[in-house]
Amino acid sequence: MRLLCSLVLLAFSAAAQAGWWVSGDLESFHWEEAGSPKVTEKGPRYGVGWGFAWERPAGWQWAYRGEFRRGTVDYTGAFLFSGQPTTARVQYTGLVNEGQGIYRLAHPLGVEFVGGLGLDYWERNILPDQKEDYGVVFLRLGVNFDPRAAQGWFGGGGVKLPLYVAENAHLQELGFDQNPRLEPKGQPSLYAQGGYRFTPNWSGILYYDSYRFGESAAVRTTGAACPASSCLLFQPASTVNTIGLKLQYNFR
Repeated sequence: MRLLCSLVLLAFSAAAQAGWWVSGDLESFHWEEAGSPKVTEKGPRYGVGWGFAWERPAGWQWAYRGEFRRGTVDYTGAFLFSGQPTTARVQYTGLVNEGQGIYRLAHPLGVEFVGGLGLDYWERNILPDQKEDYGVVFLRLGVNFDPRAAQGWFGGGGVKLPLYVAENAHLQELGFDQNPRLEPKGQPSLYAQGGYRFTPNWSGILYYDSYRFGESAAVRTTGAACPASSCLLFQPASTVNTIGLKLQYNFR
């Protein structure tokens, strides 16, 4: 009973220092692939976010965040083998889950050092019927500045590094005999955010996020879609830049 009471008190203490939040997001998305002709995709996406933070005045703490993204953007590029220019619409659906470890200094600016590990998964559907699935395991290292005032500014930024990238291009649906996975090379990229807390509950946040992917190793495949008996396929080097605005509510 003594142990059970201690655990209950600990749980209530943790709940008092932690809080959930939810957000509505609207963002401008831009994807670009190296090559000739160059491939670009740009347009608006929308989504929702949610998270949980266990906060202390100073020292180690932890947080979790999740995101759902959806949107249809404009595609400008070319057909795979002919190189003939074309345009299309691309539908994105994505989900992010990330856990973070945070060390907070006893400083008036609320300085926090952040390390995060996350999984970013999205479906890229070049309408009407060309699909690609991406899975990215990424590491985040950064610094936050949050005095946790009832009203005022906060922000932060840092570096993201994809540790593992896997692309399923659904090649058999395009007329190939095999569907080998492509693995673009993860490269460091930047992220940043700045926000203003209007009340203890409501905040507005402007954010920038990005990815940098190097060209994947080529894979050999066969099938009716190949112009010869076999062909080499690869994912070109790509950049992703996103600028967004979110309205966030904290359950405090």
